[in-house]
Amino acid sequence: MSKQHATYRLLKRHICFYLTSGMISMTLPVMVHADEPTQKKAVEAEFDSSFLIGDAQKIDISRFKYGNPVLPGEYNVDVYVNGQWFGKRRMIFKAIDPKENATTCFNSSTLLEYGVKQDVLSQHIANQSKNSCLKIEDWIEDSFYEFDTSKLRVDISIPQVALQKNAQGYVDPSIWDRGINAGFLSYSGSAYKTFNTTGDNKETTNAFMAVTAGANIAGWQLRHNGQWQWQDKPTENQSKSNYQSTSTYLQRAFPQYRSVLTLGDSFTNGEIFDSFGYRGVDFSSDDRMLPNSMLGYAPRIRGNAKTNAKVEVRQQGQLIYQTTVAPGSFEINDLYPTGFGGELEVSVIESNGEIQKFAIPYASVVQMLRPGMSRYSLTAGEFRDRDIELDPWVVQGKYQRGINNYLTGYTGFQATEKYSSVLAGAAFATPIGAISLDVTHSEADFERKDAQSGQSYRLSYSKLITPTNTNLTLAAYRYSTENYYKLRDAILIRDLEDRGMNSYAVGKQRSEFQITLNQGLPDGWGNFYMVGSWVDYWNRNESTKQYQIGYSNNYHGLTYGLSAINRQVDYGSSNQTRDTEYLMTLSFPLSFKKHSMNVNANASQDSRTVGVSGTVGDRFSYGSSVTHQDRSNPTFNVNGRYRTNYTTLGGSYSVADSYQQAMVSLTGNIVAHKDGVLFGPEQGQTMVLVYAPDAAGAKVNNTTGLSVNKDGYAVIPYVTPYRLNDITLDPQEMSTNVELEETSQRIAPYAGAIAKVDFSTKTGYAIYIATKTANGENLPFAAQVFDQNNEAVGIVAQGSMVYLRTKKAQDHLVVKWGDDSAEQCAISYDVTAELAKDQQNLIMTEAVCK
Repeated sequence: MSKQHATYRLLKRHICFYLTSGMISMTLPVMVHADEPTQKKAVEAEFDSSFLIGDAQKIDISRFKYGNPVLPGEYNVDVYVNGQWFGKRRMIFKAIDPKENATTCFNSSTLLEYGVKQDVLSQHIANQSKNSCLKIEDWIEDSFYEFDTSKLRVDISIPQVALQKNAQGYVDPSIWDRGINAGFLSYSGSAYKTFNTTGDNKETTNAFMAVTAGANIAGWQLRHNGQWQWQDKPTENQSKSNYQSTSTYLQRAFPQYRSVLTLGDSFTNGEIFDSFGYRGVDFSSDDRMLPNSMLGYAPRIRGNAKTNAKVEVRQQGQLIYQTTVAPGSFEINDLYPTGFGGELEVSVIESNGEIQKFAIPYASVVQMLRPGMSRYSLTAGEFRDRDIELDPWVVQGKYQRGINNYLTGYTGFQATEKYSSVLAGAAFATPIGAISLDVTHSEADFERKDAQSGQSYRLSYSKLITPTNTNLTLAAYRYSTENYYKLRDAILIRDLEDRGMNSYAVGKQRSEFQITLNQGLPDGWGNFYMVGSWVDYWNRNESTKQYQIGYSNNYHGLTYGLSAINRQVDYGSSNQTRDTEYLMTLSFPLSFKKHSMNVNANASQDSRTVGVSGTVGDRFSYGSSVTHQDRSNPTFNVNGRYRTNYTTLGGSYSVADSYQQAMVSLTGNIVAHKDGVLFGPEQGQTMVLVYAPDAAGAKVNNTTGLSVNKDGYAVIPYVTPYRLNDITLDPQEMSTNVELEETSQRIAPYAGAIAKVDFSTKTGYAIYIATKTANGENLPFAAQVFDQNNEAVGIVAQGSMVYLRTKKAQDHLVVKWGDDSAEQCAISYDVTAELAKDQQNLIMTEAVCK
């Protein structure tokens, strides 16, 4: 009889649980909606608890009658804005009035990230600070959100008129993060010892270290790049060491101009003129601040829709873009760059099924910009070249402008003492390909020569021939007249003249031709490519030619390739140097139960190499190879690299007939900030400091093998600047006494910034308390649990179980399922003994609720 009674009680409990859950689940979709703009107060709903069975009648359902079953607190949710996912966010819900819904608030920075116009925010909340946290309808009229607690998803609805019409991938500059004040040192070094086993048994030790040091203070970035070299020959009593500074400069980004100001020793870019070193000031546009969809060249598409229509853009049959447009004229100016060419096919699909189709020729060269886009730079300072003692002042300016779909204009100038040059050019998109043509005029005065003036003409061409899948990536030809000089050549001649040296052989290039051709073959037949260059000069009987052709393919995991390289230098008809090298490569994977490796092999006319490489876990990589050259014994090599949390260690050992060589390497990053010093295994660029207190061992998913250290820190060595980067943590390896309140955050740092992301954690013991009332009854399902400070710390789950995350090994709790004293009871627990016995992931205990 007792067994039947127990079965009856168990069945009763399950029926009670499922009926209660069903009622709440059916009610939630109606109740969770946030305040409607036209209805600031929630309508009170009445529930008749007599429909509930048994213990379920004791459940406190009063918190459901005002339409929000969400307890006040902090939630890690997925945020969608007008259906578009914006990642995970931590949102706080508060119930200001017990007769109103618990709501969350928004600040202007968050809304700007969601794409809301700045003037909309200023217009509605003129008297509030930008960090004010207000209801969304107070910021933007007719906006609202819905919170689906079962999916932890918040859907935010914002009228389209309040949103920016931004390009794909746009991130508002107001949420770019300049980072914290910090310093860093990135390094990559190696040392190797060579033992010469022939004759005199000479021994040589070499060491090399490349460093990048920097400090970020108040948005300014100080950078230094240098290289140290050391060589020691004990048998000859020779030892020498030297350090060379490559660049040292101070810079700051100015997003309002899409530019970066640089002060100090640095280098110009080589977009129009050849790059050179300078000591001075540079103010240049930075394309990295543009959205991905605005980088590079892509044509602007204009059309007309008769109805609400869908627009599709295809290239070679592949859908690359689609959007919806309203009736009337439309414009698409945010296509992602899709290589250097290929006709674009545009389809306008009307609501009635009618389809308009038209094509836009698309071909690009490096100089081309989108319509309306510009690129500029202005540099002034001393010329800086390690091989030239002369350091005259130099001024250089460049400007490019996309005029329309078919034309980009560009110009530039250079000026220094006794030298000047000016350039003008244009790039054209035509049905037969993209063409750029420019001319540079230079004038130079020398001590031992008459004044020289000349011109240099440059023609570039690019075309993707769709029917044959032929990609002529670049074909460039430059012709210079005999008296044309580049900036560096003119300064070098003056430097040699000042030192009384002959300058006849300097510069004076006559012509240069470069070509890169890539030919895709039919499916399964692989790929063919060709690269070539030809150079000759006015003032010396010398020409250089180089050709490279190759073929590659793969078959069932086997990747193979054939290539040939020919180099030819002619010093007149009687003196020529020719060299042709043929190479065959093979690569295929080998898999075992828990491990895999890759086998590589290559062969040339006089050498064959076979090797294997692989990884063990996410920290250790290795390789080994055997090389055999004609008329010599094989050479053996083994190498390995291991990533620690602090640095990356490497080593290799080689054995050959005439030598033995041992090498060690070290690569890493050191970051100093106000709370301490961090070490990382990779060189740093734009970095993110992750801080998750007490979360030691949690993996940082952004970088392989990186985890949070014992102080709660980790440094991500590189993220993408001016883009939203998702920083995520995996708590699998961290202590079970710590709980991450969120596992993902987003940040968009400036280039070169050291940004910081804080993750909130909750520490304490995970405790399950199996409890019943004094008369042996289960506690009501969903009853709330409060601590001595009257803060809600948990809820009664199924089976009268209470779950707690607390730092206290013993405490006094109160369980409430109503306002009357008869609808409350107290639990006292003490798990000190359980903690003393062993370390448990979850601590189970029992208590009576009195």
